[in-house]
Amino acid sequence: MSDDTGPNTGEREDGSSGKTGFFGNIFNSGKGRAGEAERAAAAMGEAIPGAGEGVWDEDEECVAGDVSAYVHSLEAGRDPWCPRQTAHGALDVMQGFLSPHLSNFQATADHQRKANEDPKSTAGMASSTMKSSTEEENFRKAAKIRDEDQPRMSEDMQRHLNRAQYQTEGAVLVASGMVGHAVGVALDPAGEKAYVVTDSGKLYSVSRTNHVKREFVTTGNLGSPGGVALDGKGKAYVTDNSGNRLVRVDLANGNTEEVATGVRAYGVKLGDGGKTAYVTGLDGKLFAVDVEKKDAKKLIVDQLGSSTSGAALDGNGKAYTGNWNHVGNLWEVDLRADPPSKRSVATLSRQSCDVALDGAGTAYVSDHWGDVLYKVDLATGAQHVAVKATGSFSALGLALDSSNGVLYVSTWEGQLWRFSLRVLQTPELIEITTGV
Repeated sequence: MSDDTGPNTGEREDGSSGKTGFFGNIFNSGKGRAGEAERAAAAMGEAIPGAGEGVWDEDEECVAGDVSAYVHSLEAGRDPWCPRQTAHGALDVMQGFLSPHLSNFQATADHQRKANEDPKSTAGMASSTMKSSTEEENFRKAAKIRDEDQPRMSEDMQRHLNRAQYQTEGAVLVASGMVGHAVGVALDPAGEKAYVVTDSGKLYSVSRTNHVKREFVTTGNLGSPGGVALDGKGKAYVTDNSGNRLVRVDLANGNTEEVATGVRAYGVKLGDGGKTAYVTGLDGKLFAVDVEKKDAKKLIVDQLGSSTSGAALDGNGKAYTGNWNHVGNLWEVDLRADPPSKRSVATLSRQSCDVALDGAGTAYVSDHWGDVLYKVDLATGAQHVAVKATGSFSALGLALDSSNGVLYVSTWEGQLWRFSLRVLQTPELIEITTGV
């Protein structure tokens, strides 16, 4: 026989139907707990001596009933903003504050229980919640920015912004802390990297945008490099003056191989679309090396002076060379002549290591002894200091980034600097502090 007064059916003492379900039980439980708390507060007020409702007789100045009436009269005369010092005042505050809230809590719980028992109300709340959730999800999907919707900047615009940034910076220390003396530098325009070699046999890649420096690991020993050049096809060519050879490095895997031997190689530049390496020797010679053939080298000119070092190509069939350890000539070599010929552009007043051409008739020459970078007018041979430093600035390798209008300089101190070509071309002197 069924019992209609089970846990979820039947009439309750509070007038509810009893068919409350899960949420109804929660509301009934909360209401009951609030009622118990209210009754406990009232019982505590009655049980504590001096907390009752005694009457104070003004004429007799005595208490009729509980002594608390006298205490209440004292409390009534106090400033309400002053701290209460009696337990009776604290009880008054407690009962005056808690009792209404506990009563309100019971009423609210009862109201929520009845709303829960109403199927229409419950369905409405659920429908509203689901609708709100669905609308929010739809909004998120509609407001989401896809990768293809992201604003894009053309490569031309990015190059323009880079150029504008580089030209306004003047002088920037790009990287430091390279092991050994940073004797040579070459640029990879496509990868936005500079590659630097040191005379301790290290090859570094340096990001030209965020200046991150990484040591490049090669499978073979690079010996004692003097210069580096890139073919734009993933290969680097490094001179090893201690091993009298030219070495090729695969930048994809670090594999190395000898391209030419028997050359006191120091400076190197690539021409003919990367097919020919023009290599200077410390014995005053300039060679052309066919990099597509094994050990295919040809002497172009000699007697360029002892310690011939840096080399530069103007793209119009002429090469320029400097000297590593001696005051000597800045030579111009006509590669198209038969036989190739040379002429002295200027007698350099300082030692020179590497040479770079700006395409506007000026050669930039590094002076590692004088701690300066100077420029030479190719037409007149006039020389002017372009950069000097507070601290050591033993300029060695040079590489020109004509697309961004900047010149990169590697130094004896293991640093890589970048200079605005626009500033270099003015009569103004650039003064830097190197920190070393």
